[in-house]
Amino acid sequence: MLGPFLDEAKKGGILIVSPIKSAYEQTVGREVPDSTVYRMLARHGWRKLAPDKRHPKTDPLAQEAFKKNSPRPSVPKKS
Repeated sequence: MLGPFLDEAKKGGILIVSPIKSAYEQTVGREVPDSTVYRMLARHGWRKLAPDKRHPKTDPLAQEAFKKNSPRPSVPKKS
């Protein structure tokens, strides 16, 4: 079952868990927790190498507003 996914990953592709989980659930005929898929991948020597680029609840508008409205850092004067 993992063959096509692992072949793609070995070519330099990214291994994405959600399609693997869907295929696994079709194979076993029931829903499984994410941890089941992660454990299966760990048994085959795969692990998460890169963190997510940003938090899923990130609000870019709030970040920009904070940048615009936050006080400037004080810079000590050179003598």
